[in-house]
Amino acid sequence: MANGLGNSALNDLKSLQILDTLPEKEYDDITSLAALICNTPFSLVSLLTDTRQFFKSHHGLSIAETPIEQSFCTHAIKVPQRIFIVEDLRKDERFKDNPLVTGKPKVVFYAGMPLVSTQGNALGTLCVLDKKPRKLEEKQLEALKSLANQVVQLFELRKNRMELKEVGSNLSLETHRLNNIINATRVGTWEWDIPNGKSTVNERWAEMLGYTLKELEPFNFEKFQKLLHPMDAADINEKITACLDKKSDFYEGEFRFLHKKGFIVWIHDLGKVVKWAADGQPLLMAGTHTDITERKNTEIQFKTISNNIPGAVFRYKLFLNGDNEFQLVSKGAKSLWGFSSHEIMKDSGLIWDRIEKDDLEGLLRSIEKSAEDLSFWVDEWRYHHPDGTIRWHKGSGNPSRMESGNTIWDSVILDITPQKVTELEIEQSEKRFKGMVQNGSDLIAILDLEANYYYVSPTSESVLGIAPEEFIGKNALEYIHPDYREAVYTSISSLKHKNQLAIEPFRFRHKNGTWRWIETIFTNLLEDPAVGGIVANSRDITERILTEQRLKKSEAYYRGLYESQTNYVLRTDMNGDYTYVNKKFVEEFGWIYPDGEILGKNCMSSILEYHHQKVKDVVSECIAEPGRVFKIEIDKPARKGGAITTLWDFICVLDADGQPSEMQSLGLDITDRIQHEKDLKESEQRYSNLFHLSPQPMWVYELATLKFLDVNKAAIKHYGYSYDEFLNMTLREIRPKSEIPKLEAAIKQLLQKEKSYSRGEYLHKKRNGQEIIVEIQSNVLLYQGKKAEVILATDITERYKHIQAIEGQNEKLKKIAWMQSHGVRAPLARIMGLVELLKTDSDLLGEQEKEQVLKHIMTSATELDEVIREIVRTSHETL
Repeated sequence: MANGLGNSALNDLKSLQILDTLPEKEYDDITSLAALICNTPFSLVSLLTDTRQFFKSHHGLSIAETPIEQSFCTHAIKVPQRIFIVEDLRKDERFKDNPLVTGKPKVVFYAGMPLVSTQGNALGTLCVLDKKPRKLEEKQLEALKSLANQVVQLFELRKNRMELKEVGSNLSLETHRLNNIINATRVGTWEWDIPNGKSTVNERWAEMLGYTLKELEPFNFEKFQKLLHPMDAADINEKITACLDKKSDFYEGEFRFLHKKGFIVWIHDLGKVVKWAADGQPLLMAGTHTDITERKNTEIQFKTISNNIPGAVFRYKLFLNGDNEFQLVSKGAKSLWGFSSHEIMKDSGLIWDRIEKDDLEGLLRSIEKSAEDLSFWVDEWRYHHPDGTIRWHKGSGNPSRMESGNTIWDSVILDITPQKVTELEIEQSEKRFKGMVQNGSDLIAILDLEANYYYVSPTSESVLGIAPEEFIGKNALEYIHPDYREAVYTSISSLKHKNQLAIEPFRFRHKNGTWRWIETIFTNLLEDPAVGGIVANSRDITERILTEQRLKKSEAYYRGLYESQTNYVLRTDMNGDYTYVNKKFVEEFGWIYPDGEILGKNCMSSILEYHHQKVKDVVSECIAEPGRVFKIEIDKPARKGGAITTLWDFICVLDADGQPSEMQSLGLDITDRIQHEKDLKESEQRYSNLFHLSPQPMWVYELATLKFLDVNKAAIKHYGYSYDEFLNMTLREIRPKSEIPKLEAAIKQLLQKEKSYSRGEYLHKKRNGQEIIVEIQSNVLLYQGKKAEVILATDITERYKHIQAIEGQNEKLKKIAWMQSHGVRAPLARIMGLVELLKTDSDLLGEQEKEQVLKHIMTSATELDEVIREIVRTSHETL
């Protein structure tokens, strides 16, 4: 395979099982060190197959592999014992058309040391690359070879670890080698027997914190916790817990520990669970500690100093071939040059292209001279900032020569635009002074010790609306507010013994009658023959005074607002430590901090643990979208136990550089509201059950449209419509056409009157067309945001018919009563009269007359019989 590895090498590589594995710190440390030693931006650990090259570590590049056809390393492994170097790939026929040369990342220089396994196979290279031609010194070449050997050693360690898993035969040898590495690297080691809590550390671990092993005995996890800095305890415990819960394979971090003498020791901590029980419980955890205090302190000090200098702090490197680059550029670069430190370190041309052409030659000469005799460098020049302004920069630095012959300066560049502008103004001061007096915004006047005007500048008309000549011969006190006259006069008089005096602002009358605030500096030039008086330089500061007054009111208002808030107001830095809390927060949660100190404490201590991750997630969202308000409910501990539910608005605020600087939060106690909502839901459910399970038809309709909004099961069953059909209907559709006017009149009356309850009887129509009489009871309410009416309908059709039947029977009974009282009485009275006649006058009556009386009695009896029969017949019909 001409472009890749042979079968033997491929098998050797496969035995490592390293292809397509994740990045590992050991390899990344080597490539980082190789790039640093060789002073190149790129460094790779490249492994070759027959089709591709895989980068186990890729410092400075984001790609993880390339096709074998693009590989430089295939040429390097042809001579396994030598470093393969191409100083300019663009001039080499083998590589000038390579996509990595012609395209991104535009590689120009390559040096690769083959990685030869113990089997004698070249598996790849440790290589460094640059975007410009270069040469490596002998020391750099030797270092590259040594680092390549270290990579091979890592390969062997990897192979041994795999063999150890399978066989376990070389345990003592590997342990010995590991101890040698640990001793050589000055690393502290620890083991934690989780079930019994016992911990074991080596001498170096104890030494880092100023102890001996004997002083720490017996050592356990609790003692380990006491040695942790309180501010880092929560973080490291969270990482350890994640490992124990199998949420992560290992943990890593930089934490503070407390030295025996009380100072802080920065430790790089790496650990993982190395032994598990059959039931999945962790048994043994192990790890390493590395003392990084010196590096951490240096980083903190350098960042603090450099990032607070009002300019850019950096290292400037000038190569022998004339190339240059900026290194270790501070954050001040963005403000000074308009480009980030990363952009400048990547391409120094961004700065050089913006230096004023007339100043560039002198600047380059000053750098060359400093490099020649290693003299202190200082120069000034103009710079065209990307924001369109031209700024004056002043740079200085102390040079030193490197063994390679290159020169470096630890430098600082400051923006001296204001000072430079001042210098230029001073050079033209006399010319500008005259123009300023005549046309400036300040008011200049000359007075005697009695405050009489000798001279007033033309600006008096624009400042006070009064022409200069109107002042001449008049006294200044005439124009000054009475409250300030005595103070101004006393100040002017005191100039007999003083050269200059700035007095408190006072009020001066404008021509339009208003009072303007004036700020004045008096200078005694009585002895100056060119002036011969007191020079008053005045400025109208009315707007400033009014603004300050408004600002003071605003500050007092907002501070009072924050302190009187019934809500919680607080701010934290990006570590979650309080920088401000208002009175309400202290009253509610100050008890959590017994020492009375809240500022500087971490906010997580006032949040119940089960909401910690929720808060962290929301903070991450805030940082991702600064300025946007995020709402979150958080449970906080109650003083008497339990939880207080709070609702918060979180917002991330940026600093002047556009970086997240603090979290601002506004919260309120919603515990009662949550309980009320819960009670309301339960209440709504109860009333919903009463509505839907009622045995009588019920519905809710909207008054404006008469559309059904809800119906219960009884209504669906009684009227014959489905639930969906009801919701697509209006009240008009269950009323006969003849009833529509009556319905609309009732609705109109309901909307006009204030009474919400009503009752009445109406004619309704079922789905099958049957008309029924219903008694309606209704009440007006607000339902789903709409004005509506709830209806309870009772079908009284059968009752109505029964009442009608009773009323019909009553009419017949009335008829019977009338027949009894009128129809029976008349014939009965006649019969009784005739019978009485027969009893009293029977002797006086003849036969013919008696026959006639009997005939009348028979007729009346027949009539009475007919009436009685009619009564009986009517009674039967009624029954």
